[in-house]
Amino acid sequence: MKKAVWALAVLFVAAWGAAASSAYAEEPEGLYRLVNAGRYDQFTNYVDGYTMQVDKGMSVDMSYSSVCTVLENEEKRIEIYKQNVSSVGMSAYVSYSNRFLGNWMDHYLDFDGQQTIGSHNVHVTSWSRGKLSGIKNDKNYYVCLEIGSGSYVYTIFLKTNAPSYDIGGYSYLAENFWTMPLAMPAYTRRSNPVNVPGRRWNDETRAFYGEHFGNDVDLTWGIFEPGTALFEYNKLKEYEEQFDYEFPIILNYSEFQNTYKHPNLMQRLQTAYSNGKALELTLQTVDSGYGNQVYRILNGYYDEFLQDYAKVIADFGHPVLFRLCNEMNGDWCPYSAFNTSKDTVVFTEFYKYVYGFFEKAGANKNTIWVWNPNSVSYPNFKWNNELMYYPGDEYVDVVGMTAYNTGTYYSSVGERWKEFYELYNDMYYRYCADFGQPLMITEFSCASMGGNKEQWVINMFDDIDMYDRIKVAIWWDGCDWDEEGNIARSYFIDETPLLMDIFKRNLKGDWTRGVFG
Repeated sequence: MKKAVWALAVLFVAAWGAAASSAYAEEPEGLYRLVNAGRYDQFTNYVDGYTMQVDKGMSVDMSYSSVCTVLENEEKRIEIYKQNVSSVGMSAYVSYSNRFLGNWMDHYLDFDGQQTIGSHNVHVTSWSRGKLSGIKNDKNYYVCLEIGSGSYVYTIFLKTNAPSYDIGGYSYLAENFWTMPLAMPAYTRRSNPVNVPGRRWNDETRAFYGEHFGNDVDLTWGIFEPGTALFEYNKLKEYEEQFDYEFPIILNYSEFQNTYKHPNLMQRLQTAYSNGKALELTLQTVDSGYGNQVYRILNGYYDEFLQDYAKVIADFGHPVLFRLCNEMNGDWCPYSAFNTSKDTVVFTEFYKYVYGFFEKAGANKNTIWVWNPNSVSYPNFKWNNELMYYPGDEYVDVVGMTAYNTGTYYSSVGERWKEFYELYNDMYYRYCADFGQPLMITEFSCASMGGNKEQWVINMFDDIDMYDRIKVAIWWDGCDWDEEGNIARSYFIDETPLLMDIFKRNLKGDWTRGVFG
């Protein structure tokens, strides 16, 4: 049966191509074909191995063909993913991906169930959300079609700017959907080096960037020390005296705490500056109790807050590393697509929206933008891949990396000890291929339970020197607590005298090879 269907597909594609060669469009890599098929165009993806009908004249983007294909026009956006579900099954894949629908305040479910479309038994989910004024031509009506094929699920994710039944429905997308043998290897557009020093920074910020992110500079170490968030720098100064090393960059977190003004942003910036530090300033959304805060931001409720926030940074005038809503591909983040209609465009538009306030206030003259996904996507499905959250080279000055050795406190749910090399090696080479900016470990650490923390740190210092595009690394000095108030993951830098000595010997580049003696 499959061979017969494939043979028919080949015949149809060949016939359409012969009948309408003027409509033929193919990327140089030969990744797809789009041909006139009468009422519709026929789209064939040679990477993921399928052919289907789509609206006429849609643009095709296969920049990240190893992850997703995007077709778009003014009314519609179609994202197509081929997901291996052999480890979880189709039912779990669909239900996990749709958990955002539990937010009834923002999402309106129209249908969730099985439909027979053509020869396929298709899981169909249809929903909508309110229009977002901060997104031009917001496509806020959704239909997701899940078609099972062996160990794979083909997800057709349709977004429209009006209810789909008013603009052609959705059945045509699955009626003539056929899978076929793969003809081309997966492809991801490689990023060329980004001319970050060409940004319109002031002289101090350009010099700061050159000192810490220039091509030939050595690794700079920074730290998160919780006391500094409370304007208390004594503990940090103790560390610097003990290590004989000054941390020029410190991590600081802030939130959308109200709709009009951050309470002490200038104090944070000025206190750090007076202590000879630059902030890696992280701004995150929170659960506001009024629906997802990202939606409210994009509807203008926090415009006054953003105007003030950007103006404070502009008035400060000195270099700021700004990290907006990090780890966005993690389901624990309210700004993740996992919580916003599994629609990563909402995040990229949110990122650009905030960027616009900085631009308007003149804050980009002293702001270095850090875009920072998590090392592993949760859920680890293609629609949640880090690349789907990338806003574009013009909005990103530094690409952040985050991975922790969390230890084995939660071994019952699969947590295990991981060496620095295991956490960062594959991620490093993946990021080097995908992005042209310098890299920065924005936060990382090693827990204590499950292995030898001192040896882990020695191994880390041995290994990190191999990755010359990593220009800054921030150690996270603190802990995670379990639900009963016990320390679950101890990330402290001063946990033992031996650990402190290892840091002292290595922070300035006096590398300790092998086992510390």
